[in-house]
Amino acid sequence: MTATHRTARATRKIEKTTANADASTDATYATVTAGLHTHLVALLQTPLPTSEGDLLGALRGTPALRPAVDRGIASGLRAWLEDGVFAALGAPSAGSVRLSTSSIAGSAPRGGATALLRGSLVAQLVRLHVAGVEPSDPFDDAACALEASGRDDDLVTMLCDLDPDDHARLHAEVLAHASVLAERFPRVSPRWMPRCGVRQAIPLAGGGVQLRGIVDVALGASGGERANVCLIEVTTSVLEARHERVLAYLALLETLRTGETPLRVAAMSTADGAFVVHDVTPTLLAAAVGDVLQAVSECGGR
Repeated sequence: MTATHRTARATRKIEKTTANADASTDATYATVTAGLHTHLVALLQTPLPTSEGDLLGALRGTPALRPAVDRGIASGLRAWLEDGVFAALGAPSAGSVRLSTSSIAGSAPRGGATALLRGSLVAQLVRLHVAGVEPSDPFDDAACALEASGRDDDLVTMLCDLDPDDHARLHAEVLAHASVLAERFPRVSPRWMPRCGVRQAIPLAGGGVQLRGIVDVALGASGGERANVCLIEVTTSVLEARHERVLAYLALLETLRTGETPLRVAAMSTADGAFVVHDVTPTLLAAAVGDVLQAVSECGGR
């Protein structure tokens, strides 16, 4: 069987599974041409953020109703991606294309040094929170954690160089986000095997294309009979449509990395406590493949 036939066969399997996905998923479908194949890509409508209930409870759901792990879908997704990359770029040289969440979903609106530092400090608070540490002074503890990481010297210098007014404003903002985080993000049991800052790197086309992402919080372990892994994106901005695409992209990377589809993905805003949770379905993964191939095609057109 040729590579083209294998790809077509894998694509048909994904499309058939997508067509049989839960009918309750709100999605609008569009046909997108990628290379020699026509694929069905779901253009997910942006749901209203959920402001009620328990984030971890929504991720946990009912364990008995969790879907069985489909270990065949990852190979089909990879074949679809490889075929689309070849159609757009041919055989790119190693490391010539690097895609990240911002490549796929766009960057957050720039807010200057204060906004950058706010996001970095809140990220440190998320790590402390997940580890079960209750900061006595959220701002100082986050700043100490940022300095101790040893990876963010430029940010530490930027923090030290802030003028008094900007420093006071940043201090107040971080305290506000810390309060929302403590109120809306429940404590995580060690049984969930929480990990923070999980880096994902998926090579395509022999390393010519690199797909990269960072999961703020990952819960659960792969390798079981049923899907258990949940991915959480934590943002200091208000939830927007781009966060939906980030979640789909991270779910795709996790599927390709482990060979198993995660259970659910979620995004939470420390600006207002809103969160949204999605089941990871073939429809969601297909949407992410479409986003990746679109980004790859744009790279090829430059």
